[in-house]
Amino acid sequence: MSQFFIDFFRDYGKYIVFLHVISAIIWIGGMIVVKFIVAPVMASIQDVKVRLSRILEIMQRLLNFSFIFMILIVITGTLMSLGLDFKHSSPSLYMLVHIKEAIWTLMALNFFYIYKKRNSAAKQFLSGDNEGTAESIFTISNYLLPLNIFLGFVAVYFGVILRGL
Repeated sequence: MSQFFIDFFRDYGKYIVFLHVISAIIWIGGMIVVKFIVAPVMASIQDVKVRLSRILEIMQRLLNFSFIFMILIVITGTLMSLGLDFKHSSPSLYMLVHIKEAIWTLMALNFFYIYKKRNSAAKQFLSGDNEGTAESIFTISNYLLPLNIFLGFVAVYFGVILRGL
């Protein structure tokens, strides 16, 4: 079975790597755009209800859009790991593959926590709890998104090491 993945990667590797890299760029880039470009603009909206409503909508769109690329990262990462046969080629690189998988798993868990927290904030907003909504959004924007951005940079760096060797 492993020979199948090695041959498949030999034939389609450039497409798999492209999809993997572009998916990481879109997922991490989307979080960066929301954190450093969209959030400051949203903060300038004076009407609290309008501001919170728009932030919740932007977060929902980002999360739905990012989910597609998370799935692509898992699929393409698995294909690369099997296709490059790290398990049998280099113990240190194989360990780095597992470290990278652990980082992406943490990012995915954080993503699902963000999703849950965003949905909770939406319920708070609908019930008229603007203060609770703002606190949830603050936590997402100032702690959870930056954590995923940082972890994403680390995972990309490890990916460059894996592909560069």
